[in-house]
Amino acid sequence: MSYVAYADRDHEIEHHDPDTFLTKYIWSQDHKVIAIQYFITAIIVGLIALGLSVMMRLQLGFPNEFSYINPENYYQFVTMHGVIMVIYFLTALLLG
Repeated sequence: MSYVAYADRDHEIEHHDPDTFLTKYIWSQDHKVIAIQYFITAIIVGLIALGLSVMMRLQLGFPNEFSYINPENYYQFVTMHGVIMVIYFLTALLLG
């Protein structure tokens, strides 16, 4: 029987600092945390698109009373809403 000499490896043990919010959720490489990041991004972008949709509907429902959107900018709001919903919201929601 042969004997194997084991070295003292106490000096090689890495002591990790406790994870803070930034180190855990912002710079994480864990696939579960990345899915949560996509889901949170989809919720935030969805709320922005919801705000655009509400403003467009208020403009259509009350054209003389709600003057937040100029007639020249109405189509820009429609385009921004469509791009946000299709590209940012659906992509983040389906990938996450």
